[in-house]
Parts: sequence; C-alpha cells; structure tokens
Amino acid sequence: MSASAARRYGSITETATGRFWTRYTGPDGRRLTAGTYDTRREAEAALAGVLSDIHRGTYAAPERGAVPLDVYAPRWLERHAVAADLRARTVETYTHVLHRWILAPVPVAGGRRTIDLGAYELRHLTPTLVDEWYGAVRKAARAAVEARTARQTVAATPNAHARAWARQNGRAVKDTGRLPAGLLDDWRAAGCPPAAAVPVFVDPNAGRRSAGQAYALLRTLCTGAIRDRHIDANPCQTPGAVYYGTADVRPATPGDVERIADAMPARYAAAVVVAAWSALRAGELFALQRRHVEILDDGTVRLRVEQALEELEHQPVRIGDVKSRASRRVVYLPPRAARALVEHLERFTGADPRALVFGTADGRPLTRTRRSELFGRAKRAAGRPDLRWHDLRHTGATRAAEAGATLAELQRRMGHSTVRAALIYQHATDDGDRRLAERLAALEASDNVRHLAAVVGA
Repeated sequence: MSASAARRYGSITETATGRFWTRYTGPDGRRLTAGTYDTRREAEAALAGVLSDIHRGTYAAPERGAVPLDVYAPRWLERHAVAADLRARTVETYTHVLHRWILAPVPVAGGRRTIDLGAYELRHLTPTLVDEWYGAVRKAARAAVEARTARQTVAATPNAHARAWARQNGRAVKDTGRLPAGLLDDWRAAGCPPAAAVPVFVDPNAGRRSAGQAYALLRTLCTGAIRDRHIDANPCQTPGAVYYGTADVRPATPGDVERIADAMPARYAAAVVVAAWSALRAGELFALQRRHVEILDDGTVRLRVEQALEELEHQPVRIGDVKSRASRRVVYLPPRAARALVEHLERFTGADPRALVFGTADGRPLTRTRRSELFGRAKRAAGRPDLRWHDLRHTGATRAAEAGATLAELQRRMGHSTVRAALIYQHATDDGDRRLAERLAALEASDNVRHLAAVVGA
C-alpha cells in the first residue's frame, strides 16, 4: 500500500514495546490516532470501526464531548436563563440544585465512596452512571429531610425530648408538669439530642422530590449537550426518576383546613382558608394588596392576581411579577373563604390600597421561612404533619374539580399556561367518586323516566 493510501485508509505501526499504534485521517484532514492496542487484531478492529463511521457519516471526533460537566453546566445555565427568559427565583433554584446535587460529590455505598458527577466529561456520562448517581442522591436527600424533620420536631416539643433525655441519663423527672429547674439548659448544653420515644413523622417519599428535581435538571442539561453536539444520546434514562409528588399528596380536607387555621396565629388564620379555597400560589397570596380585593354588591369577593412575592437568597423580600401571563387572572372566592377574608381585612389590613392583605404587623411581607415555621406548628397541632403549604393549592384544585370545573376552567383558575400543568393538581377522592356515582344514578333514573314516557306515548 502506498504512503498516500495508508494516510487515506489509516495505518497500524508496531511500537518498540510490541504494542500496535493506529493512525487515520479524519474528515477535516487531521492525522489522528484511534489508540494503541496489545494485538494487531484489536488495532485492526478499532481502525476499521473508525473508518466505517467516517464512511457512513456517523464519525465523532475523539475530543467531542471532552468537556467536564462542571465546566459545561454553569455555561449552559447562563445561556439558558437568557434564552428562556427565566425568572430570578427560577435561576436561583436551578443554581442551588446544580451545586447541591449535580456538581457536588454524593456519598454512595454507605459513605465509603462518592460520585462526583461534575468531574466527568460529557462523553463519559452513561445511563449506568446516572442510575447510580440518582440512587445516591435519593438516599442523601432523604437523610437530609429526616435530619431537618427531627430538628424541627425537637424545636417544637423541647420539653418532651428533654424529659426523655433526663430519664436516659438517670435523672428523676415526672411524666407531666413543670420540668426541674435547669433541665432544659442541661439538655441544650448536651446538643438538644432527640429522643427516640418521641415520634417524628417523615414522609415515606422524603427525598424523592429533591432527587427528581436534580434528575430533571441533569436531563435538561444533557439535552442541551446533544443540541450543542457534545453527545449523541441522553444518558438520563432512569425510569420514574422525575417525581412531582402529586400522586402521593393527600389533600387537606375542609376539616383539616379549619383545624390548621385555628392553630395559626390569628393574623394568618384567614390566609390558610383563602389559600385552600382559591388555589393561589403562596407568592401570589402573600403579595395581595387591599386594592386587589373586590367586594361586589351581592357580597361576592373576587381577587385580582397581578403580582407575586419574590424572595431571593441574601436579599430582602420584594414584590415582583407573576409566574407567567396565564398567572394574571381573577379568582372568585366561595362564601366561607370570602367571609374569612372580609373579617381579616377589617381586623388586620391597613386602609391604604397598597397595604398587604396578609402582611406582618408592621406591614412587611411575610417571609417564606417564617410562614413555614408558623404553618409547621399549626399542621402538627391539627394532626396533618405531612402537609406543605403548597398542598393547600392541591386542596383548592381538587375541590374545584369536584365541583365540576372543566379542565379549561381549572387551568384558568390556577393560572396555568397548559392543561397538562393543571392536571398535576387534580386528585380523586372517595367522596368525589361517591358523588359521581350519585350523579350517574340520577342520570340513569332520568333516562328511565324518558324511556317510560316514550313507551306510554307510543
């Protein structure tokens, strides 16, 4: 074979160590290597594969996808935020998830090793690697939720934990009543250890939501890498990894809502009721101002949703725009929520049209952290420790669906841009199915009456 033919079809050279070095000419005319192999047969097979890819037009340069994920991901996010016109809060969330779960080492196998996904080049991300990483994130996220829940439970019931700690350390203490002087201080000095005897509720699906959020972002990142021609296929193929948690939510019943509202501070009791019956997002509800509440002549109350709270890390809470164009809407309240809101306005809301409806005593926006603290105590007191504030939105959507709202009506009431998004918040209930059966029975009876009338008339 001539030298020019060898350059065209590739060549194999035996090295001084007895191994075989392959060379070929790429589509761009560059002279490249397909690797060095122990046997000539392995070298011939590798070279034949590369030349076949060039002939078929499926060739990928060796350096393609050689970008580490921790280099590509921040650049992608910066470009994506501009191209998709993402809200500042969304960018902050993506950034947090990226650095908390995707680019940070995650412990696996009982902490004996870690997966540092960010250190991998894009071309080396495989479905097997992603599966292992996702499983590790699931475990780490659940552990984080369990630890946080335990801390919150201990903070909410310090006496019970201090009492149990005293007994474990041989100190006499009564089952009820005031604790001995100094016991709480001693317990705190010991690090506030939680007592196993005091039950701590942990959601069976704890961690799945965070892990699913991280997985969804990684999948979107890899889709961007395909578009940028770094890789050919998305390595994110884990079944059921994207988890929204809606199927496992047990919406608050009207009784739950009333009990939680009763357990909240009086200033925010009506916020629970209005949230559950209006299905407003928390940011929309706590950004409402007096001017957004309209009381009509017949006593009907409607809310104009035009803004939302925006809370970024290390920045004061401010009023910003709603989530999307579809989020600008008018929501009518049923009588129970309307009464609660009117009473609240008279008692707690300032007369200024721009006064926050559910603001703090000094008129400032209620922060997400403070709202979670208040709601956390109230939901535990009401016997529903599994609920999040956002689940009140599920309640509103479910009740609207049970009342006969069409998908289009539900979509509009919740401020969703698509029907698919509205479907996420629908929940079937036993009572709803019973009422459906009753309506079907009534329809059947009506059909029988019409049939009988037709027979008699004939």
